[in-house]
Amino acid sequence: MKVVFQGAGAIGAAAAALFGRRHETVVVSRSANPGSEALNSPDTVRLQDTVRPQSSAPTRDTVRLREAAYPRRVGSDGRETVRRVSVVDWATVSSSSWDLVVLTTRPGDLDEPVAASISGIRPSIIAITSQVDGDRDIAVSMFPESEILVFSPALLSERTTGRNARYWQPPAMPVFMASGRRETVRGLRRGLGGGLIVAVPAALLSAPPAVFIPYVAELSVREGSWTALRTHLRRPTQASAEAVHAVTGVRIPMSARGAGLVLDALELFVPIDVGEYAGRHFARHEGQTLDMLNGWAGQMARRAARRDSQRNPKRNAAPALAELAPALGELAQALRLRVTR
Repeated sequence: MKVVFQGAGAIGAAAAALFGRRHETVVVSRSANPGSEALNSPDTVRLQDTVRPQSSAPTRDTVRLREAAYPRRVGSDGRETVRRVSVVDWATVSSSSWDLVVLTTRPGDLDEPVAASISGIRPSIIAITSQVDGDRDIAVSMFPESEILVFSPALLSERTTGRNARYWQPPAMPVFMASGRRETVRGLRRGLGGGLIVAVPAALLSAPPAVFIPYVAELSVREGSWTALRTHLRRPTQASAEAVHAVTGVRIPMSARGAGLVLDALELFVPIDVGEYAGRHFARHEGQTLDMLNGWAGQMARRAARRDSQRNPKRNAAPALAELAPALGELAQALRLRVTR
């Protein structure tokens, strides 16, 4: 298959390298002017030559390697050797046909020329990696001719030095967990081959971010200090329980002690410095973290309003959000002060 990863960050880089073992992959800048972005955007990582599967013969639609720009190398912590992928501009991509486009930028944040280029190549499937409440609906409205899936990355990736990126893929895990229409996800999984994506129900896809993003938010509030997070686990643990209830409708007991044991396990088994990685990586996405917290609080409020209207049809007022999700609200406010200062 031929796959475009929109957004030349660490996730797009690592995923393109992994997909590129068996498929033709290319990374395209999130902006219409990749050279400008390379100079000015601290969130940008650019990669190198197109990863073409060795068994694939060149076709009329294959992206020409001489059009690739901004070499990057992608390495893995563990068993992988360094691989290369390409970053090209949208004009190059628009001259070919593609089976799948993966958006690593939130759909609402796409530049208009980029969104127009995506619409122009008319991919049958577009996958978004954002799980912010409402982003899938935005993608559906922006790209009505494409079927929209949600991909949740199942690996850790980050920029290292220069034009390099690295990733860590947990053993036996796919690159993405995918949610969408069952037939579409199943067909895409067959086309891509085993190990790259796995089908997951929407509620199950939303649960992992609901569990860990409140800790990410607390880490940001604590100025990226892993040590400070470890001594302030009560609030994110309560917020995590509220977020899980918002997306699943199930109340799951959680404890700060249990969270501390999970953090201990991460430090022990993940072959990177988790504290440094988390502080660096999520500091660049504080706005999205805030939007996710607000989205879960909104889901909690809507769930409570529906439940209240069913029980008390004549009553208009639903419980206040401060009563429904006090920790989520408090954590969102603390992060908001940091994001807007």
